[in-house]
Amino acid sequence: MNKRKLWLWIVGGFVLLVAGVFVGVLGILGRLPWQGGDLYQDPQGRFTMEIDPSWEQVETDGPYTQFKLPDPPVNIYMLVLEAGTVDDAFSQAMEVVGFDQGLLGGDSTTTFGDWQAYQQADTEGINYALAGQIVGDNAYVMIVKTNQPGVSVENTALLRALYSIKIAGKVEIVIESYADVEDLVRSEVDRLTGSSLSIAVVHQGEIVYTYAYGQANPAAGIPADTQTIYQYGSMTKVVTASALMQLVDQGRVDLDTWAGEYIPEFPEGWNVTVRQLLTHSACMQESARIIDGLIAYPGESFPTLEEIFTAYVKDYPELGCEPGKASVYSNPHFLALARIIEEVSGESFDEYVIDHLLTPLGMESTSFQFVDADERYAKDQYPAAKVDMLITELNDYRGPGQDVLILQKGEPFATLNDYQILPPWGGLRGTPSDVAHFVEMHLSGGRYGDYQILQPETVAAMQAMQMSTDGSPLGFGLSWWTGKDDFGDFYYHVGDGAGSEGTMRIYPDLDLGVVVMSNVRGYQRDRIVEGLVGAWMHEK
Repeated sequence: MNKRKLWLWIVGGFVLLVAGVFVGVLGILGRLPWQGGDLYQDPQGRFTMEIDPSWEQVETDGPYTQFKLPDPPVNIYMLVLEAGTVDDAFSQAMEVVGFDQGLLGGDSTTTFGDWQAYQQADTEGINYALAGQIVGDNAYVMIVKTNQPGVSVENTALLRALYSIKIAGKVEIVIESYADVEDLVRSEVDRLTGSSLSIAVVHQGEIVYTYAYGQANPAAGIPADTQTIYQYGSMTKVVTASALMQLVDQGRVDLDTWAGEYIPEFPEGWNVTVRQLLTHSACMQESARIIDGLIAYPGESFPTLEEIFTAYVKDYPELGCEPGKASVYSNPHFLALARIIEEVSGESFDEYVIDHLLTPLGMESTSFQFVDADERYAKDQYPAAKVDMLITELNDYRGPGQDVLILQKGEPFATLNDYQILPPWGGLRGTPSDVAHFVEMHLSGGRYGDYQILQPETVAAMQAMQMSTDGSPLGFGLSWWTGKDDFGDFYYHVGDGAGSEGTMRIYPDLDLGVVVMSNVRGYQRDRIVEGLVGAWMHEK
């Protein structure tokens, strides 16, 4: 695995690409019953799956079911295996189908609902994606393989098919109370030994529920509580976007103006608008140099954002695609937005966010710097089996001595020491209750207490589906992902680090916001979020 993929995970970029495939699109579609599909029934009665009528079933010798999708050209394989873990099931499935098991060596994993998901590309640019779960003695695995380099596994029909799978004999967890949520949280945290998870729920301006469980710092034996501070990761991006939209409210920034009107070092040949930056449709390429290198340990500082952006433009003078046609998640989009904030406001990005958002929102435990007592900070939990590879890659890029990142080696996780992510795209840290203040502002038409942070029409614009240049939905609002489930329309953003995972979600029609943050990756974040909404519905 190369350095770029490693640190893309650490700052949350590549994870969000995976989430875009497995979570974002499902949110766009909504977890709705299949419409207009055919029902495939496993001959052994183990599962059913809704499939698109256009799919061609390919005859096999029996160990798996295969379908060929016409557009884009993709093959899908469904397997039922005996395996004790999903990782073992993935390995078996790749062997059965005849694919290279070496492709499973990367870190691009995420979870959604009961499925553990993984994506990787081979040296020819062919994409592979796997989703698996274990029910009883069986492991259920779907493999998706594209037929041409560069073809995405993001396919509406197959994602709906995956979410339509009904497994015989599976007992669904019913959550009807906060006590049920707490049972689920304890089960998930105990499964991910040495980790912690904290929650906040906000309704009509009041935080109506908080909960914390597990070890914030297992190396020091410090338990988590409702004041534990976690990484925001890419949830920071909605904060950056909100800061930018304040300048739009003031008439100082126009969303449909060329971004170079505001950024002196912006290339003249980049025909990109501010709106396209906000929707990840500006085609700025992900940069190995800034993703690999731009972390900082406590006591270190980053170069100025102007210096970083200037170096980025020198390294990546060309855009990766035609702006506006598709949303391709890329952290540098938010570096550019931060530069607009600095140039228009005359303040540094950090100072602007603190003075105009964090302070009026009363987010007293949120900051870019490590300013609170060390015992308040949750320490990331990184898979112990991969930590030596992590240090080797860091030594190669940043020079020797990067084992300072490891606070304690343990099993199954190593505890990481503190590190900072570049502020505009992932640098905030705070408590779930602080995030709830920010969420409440977006639920209340931009108002928080005595402060009108954003205008109501601006908040509505940030939640509105943005369209591509060909008129199709991009899957984004102005920085918010958009979704729909049984509870209604919602807007959300996730944020992941090397060993952390979080999400914030708002349901405007319910005036409800949910925040879940953890110092480990791999818990069932969607199930917990939806369980919290269901519990609130029962207990309100």
